[in-house]
Amino acid sequence: MKTLARRRAIVAAALVAAFGAVVPSASAATAGAWTVTPAGAYTAHATYPTLDLPLMYLECDYFDVAAGNLEAAGATGGRIGTIDAIAADNCTVAGLEFVMTQSTTPWQINLVGPNTSHVNWVDVTIGGISGHWEGFGCSADFNGTLYGHYENDTGNLVIEGTVSDLVVSNADCLGIMNNGDVISMNASLHMAMTSTGTSPVISTP
Repeated sequence: MKTLARRRAIVAAALVAAFGAVVPSASAATAGAWTVTPAGAYTAHATYPTLDLPLMYLECDYFDVAAGNLEAAGATGGRIGTIDAIAADNCTVAGLEFVMTQSTTPWQINLVGPNTSHVNWVDVTIGGISGHWEGFGCSADFNGTLYGHYENDTGNLVIEGTVSDLVVSNADCLGIMNNGDVISMNASLHMAMTSTGTSPVISTP
């Protein structure tokens, strides 16, 4: 009996040791956190962004993030930055100008993961979007999420129009913009940190 008990104790100790070897520690679990260098306040500028709807097509002279903030670290699926203030100029449809404003702030830049096509790119979403369009004989709200990626090699935050969950509501727009319309936006926003004037780098350790 003593020999059997001794064998059981040895087996149990071996299992504990093996289990401890494969279960990550708390420090190992956080080792994969995304980092932003440098972090802090930033601005971003895009020339000639476009917005495509089923019955209308808008082009602006520019679309800017006039104020935003990037966090020093984040996790996949979490927020890595904010868009606190936007500015758009001369957004027109058939020569008629529309003004775009934020209804709530901030909009959130969220991490999705590494881009599978380019080693220097990071996939992101811009969520929590809520805004308003106002133009001649036309007004509408828009809410939802945009999809894109950040390019570490160019410093551009690219919003891709191929996928969008940005949806029109409260439309009063002569039938050319309607509730439920999906807005596809294409823009390449060059980001610059307020502290350095250079673009940030988003990476994993």
